[in-house]
Amino acid sequence: MSPLDVIEGRARWCVVHGDNAEVLPTLPAKSVAHVITDPPYSEHTHSKQRRVITAQESENRYTARGGGAIASVDLGFDAITADARDFCADRFADLTQRWCLVFSDLESTEAWLSTMVASGLRRWRFGIWNKLNCSPQFSGTGPAVGSEGIAIAHSVKAMKWNGGGLPARWDFMIAHGGDRAHTTQKPIDLMLRLVELFTDPDDIILDPFAGSGTTGVAALRLGRRFIGIEKSEVYAKIARERIAAETQGLSLRDVRAGQLPMFAGGT
Repeated sequence: MSPLDVIEGRARWCVVHGDNAEVLPTLPAKSVAHVITDPPYSEHTHSKQRRVITAQESENRYTARGGGAIASVDLGFDAITADARDFCADRFADLTQRWCLVFSDLESTEAWLSTMVASGLRRWRFGIWNKLNCSPQFSGTGPAVGSEGIAIAHSVKAMKWNGGGLPARWDFMIAHGGDRAHTTQKPIDLMLRLVELFTDPDDIILDPFAGSGTTGVAALRLGRRFIGIEKSEVYAKIARERIAAETQGLSLRDVRAGQLPMFAGGT
C-alpha cells in the first residue's frame, strides 16, 4: 500500500518507512484533508525529558532534591531544527485542505504557528494538552511541565470543526501500560478526541511523524483514512502492526499473543 493508494481510494491506510523530507514532496498538492502530527520537540525539551525515568535505566544519573538518583537517556530521535520546521510547514500548507495540528513543547508553539502562517496557512490558535498524570520535577527546584502545546492552523478556505464553542484544552492521562510502544506516545483517548473534533468520516489524515501509529489507530477506529510516514524502521513496523490490529478489532498486544478476531477464518 502506498500514499497514492489511499488518496485514490484503493486502500484505507498506509505507513511509509522513510524520511518525510523525501516522501512529502512526492504527494500531490491538496491531497489530504488534515495534518495531525507530533514531531520532535526543541533541543531544550529533549534534554529535560531525558531525565524523567528511573535511575536503574541508565548510567547517566544525577541526584534529585531530597535524595534518589534520576537517570538520563536518549529518547531515540533528534530534536527538530528550524530548517526542518520550515520545510514541514511549507509542505503542510501545500498538502492540506483543512486543519493542521502540530504538537509542540509550549516554548516552541509560537514558532510553529508563525512558520505555518509564513507558509500560507491561516493561524487559528494554540491548544493545550493537560497531562493529568504528568511526571514531577524530580530536582525539586521549580514546577514541572504539566502540559504540551498544539499549534492549530487551517487552510485559507472556510473553517469547520465538530466542537461548537468548546475550548482548545484537552485533559488526558499520559499513555502508559502494555500497549505503549514509543517513548513519547500520545494517549489514544486524546487522539480519538482530536480526530473526532477536527475531521469527518472518510477524510484523509496525514501524520509525517507517525511514531508508533496512535494517530492512525484513532483515524481507522473513527472511519477516517490515514497516511503515515515514519523514519525509524522499528517504529514504522510497530505502527503497521498496531493499525492492522485495529482493523481486526484487536490491540497490538492481542495480535502478538496470537489472538484472532471474532469470526476470523470463516467457516
